[in-house]
Amino acid sequence: MLSYLDPLLFPDEILVVELDPGRFAYPIYKNGSSGLLEKSRSVTGPEVIKHLKTIEVFVREPFERYVSGVQTYLRYNSHLDRATALTMIDQYLFLDRHFALQFHWLVNLQRFNSNVWMTFRSVTELENEIGETWNTLTRDQTLVDYFKENRKLHFYLQLDKVLYYEFLGQTVTFKMILAYIKNTYPGLYEEVIERSQQLCAVLD
Repeated sequence: MLSYLDPLLFPDEILVVELDPGRFAYPIYKNGSSGLLEKSRSVTGPEVIKHLKTIEVFVREPFERYVSGVQTYLRYNSHLDRATALTMIDQYLFLDRHFALQFHWLVNLQRFNSNVWMTFRSVTELENEIGETWNTLTRDQTLVDYFKENRKLHFYLQLDKVLYYEFLGQTVTFKMILAYIKNTYPGLYEEVIERSQQLCAVLD
């Protein structure tokens, strides 16, 4: 564990849901995960994940999801001073899974099955899957205004924008995503992914 946040953002507990016989999806917080868990045929964990060939991943517009996740975090932690909490989030960006990158969720999935093919779908399709309208909170405009100028946040959100804008409707492996980012966004790859790889290589 290089950071105390590692087990919080990349936990050993992981779930997939079975939508139809042999058809699985990976629930991600703020992407309709509650509805998927409630309406699925079954919910299972690593013992099934490691054998999956393909899995569906519902993704959401990155900035909208981030703000929604922060809003949920503040609601769940109403005992915290709002201004202090926002200052910490604004500086360190990813302190909770509700607003961690969707890319982070995929990294954690790879720990359990690095060969799985992922089909990316928009959360707007969930209404057809779970039989009810996808529930969203009324957006807190003050949070939108607070984070919209955070350049560091938008730099990292490029990882999720790749998923949402460039891989939606496609079925790919995580290695293919990494190769695409490396070729298309070399600065992003070097700063985020290659730096992480260098840190981990020290431990080999």
